[in-house]
Amino acid sequence: MNIFKNFIPNKILIFNDKDPPWINENVKHLIKIKNDILKLYFKNGRNANDFILLQNTNQQLSDLIKSSKDEYNNRLSLKLNNPKTSAKAYWTILKTLVNGKKTPLIPPLLVNGTLVTDFLQKANIFNSFFSEQCTTIPTNSKIPNNPTFISNKRLDKLVFNIDDIVKIIQNLNPCKAHGHDGITIKMIQLSCVSIAKPLFLIFKNCFNASTFPAEWKKGNVIPINKKGDKKIISNYRPISLLPIISKIFEKIIFNNLYNYMDENHFFNPNQSGFRQGDSCVHQLISITHNIYKSFDINPSQEVRGIFLDISKAFDRVWHKGLLYKIKNFGIDGKLFVLIQSFLSDRYQRVNLNGQSSDWSAVKAGVPQGSLLGPLLFLSYINDLPDGLLSNVKLFADDTALFSTVLSPRETTNELKHDLAKIKDWAVQWKMLFNPDHNKPAKEVIFSRKINKDNHPPIFFNNTPIKTCSNETHLGLTLDEKLDFKCHTQEKINKAMRGVGIIRKLSLFLPRFSLLTIYKSFVRPHLDYGDVIYDQLNNQCISDRTESV
Repeated sequence: MNIFKNFIPNKILIFNDKDPPWINENVKHLIKIKNDILKLYFKNGRNANDFILLQNTNQQLSDLIKSSKDEYNNRLSLKLNNPKTSAKAYWTILKTLVNGKKTPLIPPLLVNGTLVTDFLQKANIFNSFFSEQCTTIPTNSKIPNNPTFISNKRLDKLVFNIDDIVKIIQNLNPCKAHGHDGITIKMIQLSCVSIAKPLFLIFKNCFNASTFPAEWKKGNVIPINKKGDKKIISNYRPISLLPIISKIFEKIIFNNLYNYMDENHFFNPNQSGFRQGDSCVHQLISITHNIYKSFDINPSQEVRGIFLDISKAFDRVWHKGLLYKIKNFGIDGKLFVLIQSFLSDRYQRVNLNGQSSDWSAVKAGVPQGSLLGPLLFLSYINDLPDGLLSNVKLFADDTALFSTVLSPRETTNELKHDLAKIKDWAVQWKMLFNPDHNKPAKEVIFSRKINKDNHPPIFFNNTPIKTCSNETHLGLTLDEKLDFKCHTQEKINKAMRGVGIIRKLSLFLPRFSLLTIYKSFVRPHLDYGDVIYDQLNNQCISDRTESV
């Protein structure tokens, strides 16, 4: 940090959230001059000479603002024309051009009927809220006395070298944010060759001491609005920004853990989340294939599908339970103690518009924003499908049960058995499925029968499961007949809105840039999961797209 501060040109920039994006120092300076002249004009009793000077200054300011806006729009146009511009930057620029107005990222928060505007106060409120989420569900469950190893295999060491560290550093995305230590990815990449060996020695010593450094377990948290009213705190989720050096070490641990678990086939085959070579579309193909098979049986059969959701899944992982399950996979010795150190004594704070809350302890959960977090969560939920009778599909914490209806009563009993097992699992491992009675578990009865069967109701968490005509699972709307009319219509509407954006941009962007934008932001809506659609819907989408 000292070398970069003293030998690389740098400056501190201060931004005002209320300023429009096109404003610059020249405009600010001229605005100040205009305000001084305006005060002098009133002070001198509205003197004619001062009025003429004020008019000239106003005209200069108008011309300068116009040229500043044009220059800003031209810069954005050049970025849109640049093929190296990332998709995320593309989307940010498009929203800026279309909306034309900058709005605060976090508006005033509504707390106990009062609007909170102070950024430091908002940061502390967010930090308290997020810290409260990082707690386990209180149950009477206890960890079994002895681990039940699922294999004779054991992993108790990390295998890595200097070249591995260099490769990890080179593959880092320099546009990603850094942690509280102020060390950016660009800084690390510029000094990659020089620091690779020191990092190797540090990581080696960390493993030998079975200790994850305390400074690497502190995270800056950024609140991100999920959906709904931005004034309501519960509509936000935390994104943790951890030190980059920590992530490099995590990547080494991840590679060793994932390869060990994958080579020994420890992952549940019904889990598609965070798995190399698997994806949302792969799981959707499997689900729709099994439903179509039931439709094709003579006589045609129905499929009863139930969709569950774990509340705050990543934030409420029970550390003792997770360590017990990791032990069962054969993670042992210094590596096990290192993971234990990684999970314990973590702290977080919320950063908001340059203001930081106090540090607060994280008592449960896996760190969101970390590389190890998703893998540890998969290990925690890996045994959820054990003992279930129906066809269960997992994508991280999204859980779906599917059962072909040979007899409505038998299928109902089968699903009741599975839901009871899931509830018992949740109690044992201190998790909670669909706790909000206003957002109960949902079910869709997939059928192409004219006269549908009468299915007995099913309860989960003492709440009746809500029967719906369709449900969106992993971005694909699955309807009763599985003809995807709801899904295709929704995607066509989204594509049409994207075409409207392109029409506005066509005034100052060349055709090849518009084509790039179309392929990045319009076509993906139509392409996602298109291998699942039937030919009729594909033709319908194609015809509508060509007409546009």
